[in-house]
Amino acid sequence: MISGDTIVAAATPLGFSGVAVIRVSGPLAFKISRKITHQNKTNDRVATLRTLFNLDGEKLDQGILTCFASPASYTGEDTLEVSSHGNPTIIDNIISTVCLLGARLAEPGEFTYRAFINGKMDLVQAEGVASLIRSKTLEGVREQQKIIEGQLSAEINKIRKTLIDLVSTLEYQMDISEEDLNMGVQISAQKVLKGLQKKALEMSKTFRMGKMLNLGVTVVITGPPNVGKSSLLNSLCGDNKAIVSPLPGTTRDVISAELILEGVPLVFFDTAGIRKTKNRVEKEGVSRALIQRKQADIIISVSDNPLEEIDHVGDQLCVFVLNKADLHSEPAPKTVIHISCKNKTGIKELLLEIKNKLQIHPISSDASLLSTPRQQLSIKLCAEHLDRADELFTETGVELELLSLELRGGVEALDVLLGKTTPDDIINNIFNSLCVGK
Repeated sequence: MISGDTIVAAATPLGFSGVAVIRVSGPLAFKISRKITHQNKTNDRVATLRTLFNLDGEKLDQGILTCFASPASYTGEDTLEVSSHGNPTIIDNIISTVCLLGARLAEPGEFTYRAFINGKMDLVQAEGVASLIRSKTLEGVREQQKIIEGQLSAEINKIRKTLIDLVSTLEYQMDISEEDLNMGVQISAQKVLKGLQKKALEMSKTFRMGKMLNLGVTVVITGPPNVGKSSLLNSLCGDNKAIVSPLPGTTRDVISAELILEGVPLVFFDTAGIRKTKNRVEKEGVSRALIQRKQADIIISVSDNPLEEIDHVGDQLCVFVLNKADLHSEPAPKTVIHISCKNKTGIKELLLEIKNKLQIHPISSDASLLSTPRQQLSIKLCAEHLDRADELFTETGVELELLSLELRGGVEALDVLLGKTTPDDIINNIFNSLCVGK
């Protein structure tokens, strides 16, 4: 990404619509506005109806233009937004004209990248923008909106500031004293450090729920052939997604359906029955089923025989289900959910058990959730530095140099999280995940 020139892109999806938005950002934005409208005046933050022309003076469209002067814009640069009719031909002609006037096509996420470079947001907020665009539930949208508004960043910065104050205090002690750390200062510093450890731990624990809201949950339905896995998928999604047949081995490929549970997107995968077979196509289906099962966040292991040994799946989260329960008089283990896809019974109990296993809970409006693995890794790294610093306090004769080094490591981990010292390849990867017009 190149900063300093002028970029243009459609900010709305390609296709036919009533209105489309084209965004221009950079030093030539207002000059381009005057050129394509044949008007010498640009009104800051005033939506104005204008006729748009190409370089030959031919009319392109009539639309609404809004100018945002630097630095009070999304990118922190002079920015122009054009709302035209949503015809792809009109959009292409406007963008082509803007490019002929000195702009270039924006790269994915470049508008948000410029907002980051110009100090309009930090890296955590930028990730919130990407996650907001992908959010599939109202709860997920609300969480990402809190992050974009800076709530999570404020919590991180509060930890960072306290940590910097603690480092400053200890390094000041190193400068004025060659003796051991003053006992009063040591007790106070340990208390502050304990508080920071607690906050880092609490923040790290929010990742489970944040990840589920942001990335969703993969649920794989597995078990032997002809136990009702496809019927269960259809019952869960309320649609005939999967073909149901009394013949074993009907399902050969992986079939998916989505369901929202307490604001969390769950993607259910129906897989081929697990058995030994000589049929090459079915064998491939079984192989895919085993791969899908390994990648699952939680597994539904289905059986239709209460006396059959349960198919355990290692350390993965698993819910055990007995289907066709209406046909059996034999008691099944209490750890098994009894369902009947034919009679539509037990589905609510199954969803409740999935909710409990995943620890899905109501979301507090007070705290923001970590929502990306990068965020969780940085907080975890900071916590590790704090833990090692705490261990140094318990040793006889505190080594202030080592203590300061660990605390500085915690600060650096938070700086990476906020994007203050993050390598370019990580930054580019984050912004490349955004759409072109953002």
